[in-house]
Amino acid sequence: MPNPAHRYTVNVGFPVGCIGVTHENKIVLGGGGGPGRSGVQNKLSIYSLDDSSASLNLNAELVLSSDEDAPTCLAMHPKDKTFVCSINASAAEIKQGKNQNCRMFSYTKTKITKTKQAKCVGSTSDVDYQKCIAMSESGKMVVGGATDGTLSVVHVPALRPVFPFIDARSEINDVGFSNDEKWLVAATDSELRVLSTTNAELVRRIDDPRISGGERAVFRFARFGQTNTLYTVLNTRARNGAYIVVWSTEWVRSAMRRVSSSPITTFALGPRGLLAFATASLHVVVCDAKTLRVLMRVPAAHSFAITALAFDRDGKHLVSASADQTCQVYVLPDTWPTPLQTAVAVGRDYAQVIAIVLVLVLAVVLALVLRR
Repeated sequence: MPNPAHRYTVNVGFPVGCIGVTHENKIVLGGGGGPGRSGVQNKLSIYSLDDSSASLNLNAELVLSSDEDAPTCLAMHPKDKTFVCSINASAAEIKQGKNQNCRMFSYTKTKITKTKQAKCVGSTSDVDYQKCIAMSESGKMVVGGATDGTLSVVHVPALRPVFPFIDARSEINDVGFSNDEKWLVAATDSELRVLSTTNAELVRRIDDPRISGGERAVFRFARFGQTNTLYTVLNTRARNGAYIVVWSTEWVRSAMRRVSSSPITTFALGPRGLLAFATASLHVVVCDAKTLRVLMRVPAAHSFAITALAFDRDGKHLVSASADQTCQVYVLPDTWPTPLQTAVAVGRDYAQVIAIVLVLVLAVVLALVLRR
């Protein structure tokens, strides 16, 4: 498949666990070596994109405690210079029920500052953590999902609960708000729950995920797109395929497409009608969000697990981040090849390969004849 995007690699010096984009189009990275004496610092860093020098320029950085975990997820405020990030406290504080994991930070051009924190994970085990987080369009609410099943919704900036935390009874894989902020979605392996944001009343439950033919799958991601359509990622339980399924506001499947033979590990919806995902086989893929047609596929994008993806605000860049301590920046084209152009290009590539094979075969035959 043709790859119409130029890309460059940036070594940021620490394993990246989460990524966000500010309203000024700066890139925020969180990650590190976790608790202990790994020698790799836990950090939050803000960068500006610089295509001319193929680099990410460091604007601000905050080194975090080595007694605590590395940042696991973050959500950017759509208007203010703030963001919310989940960072597990020390093992001792977690066991005492004092895990103030949900933390709000403000930033300037050169500085990141913690401003508030609250407890949003119910578990007293340091194995559990907040796996996913999302901020509403207005920036007034944050929803988080944890590995122990804690579903939390808090007001911003107070970080006070909107309603009592909910026990989803299993690990929460993804969360998100609808554009009008009336609903939120939480995805576990076996079900989707759509809840009212005012009182947590159940709006819709979709369980027992299956693909065409009845093969069982798990819900890995769930995000609301424009007009409140819901995009979900289903990985087969056999781990031999991944599908994107789109649901209408009447909760009917409006589209489904197999997009990978490997499980999807991270997912992003972007502007300009695009979506992107990364796979366990280390591919980064961009699709048309309406047709689910694959526009770009980059194999071997990183050398270790791809942990996060984000489009910038205007959809001209896609940034992937990894445990290999690098980010890949993809400079996306203004227009993408049509299906016909893609087919022609692929056909041309196949023709070139066949021609090379024929030349090699003829060379071998000729060499054998000359030997005789």
